[in-house]
Amino acid sequence: MSVGRIALSRIVRVFAWTGLTSVGGGRYAFFYEAVVVRRPRVKTDQFVQDLTLSQLLPGPNFSNLAVALGFRLGGWRGALWGAIALVLPGALILLALAALYFRVGLAPTVVHAMHGMGAAVVGLVFIATVSVVPASLRGGRAIVIAVVVFLLVGPSGAWSAAAASARSR
Repeated sequence: MSVGRIALSRIVRVFAWTGLTSVGGGRYAFFYEAVVVRRPRVKTDQFVQDLTLSQLLPGPNFSNLAVALGFRLGGWRGALWGAIALVLPGALILLALAALYFRVGLAPTVVHAMHGMGAAVVGLVFIATVSVVPASLRGGRAIVIAVVVFLLVGPSGAWSAAAASARSR
């Protein structure tokens, strides 16, 4: 993994904006847009490597991805400040919303807005996945592994059945 030389202030600005504007399970799509598409600092295959690593490691995938990309872009300082910049905006917003919720409650219109944002996240995940898949599926072995895992996790339900069996022991 090569370490780039991006100004720390730029890493903090991009990661803070990503942390502030990204929502839901498709948050990696925001990073993909920010560092691969809009500001081509990272190649798609490098992004896929960092995304894979972040999903294999324990902890929140999005924070792990921030550390991996931050390190790639600016060494250990980029990893540290990138992670802080990514997490801090969301943490502050969550604190404010939690205080508001426990003081006022949640109006029905907010619930509808949350459902709409959920649909937007599904769309973002789909677009990001379509962008990342070609870099992930290089060669026959990668395609076979992807198909087998898809079948185990998806249609056959074998993976979830095995997990449920392990939990019940």
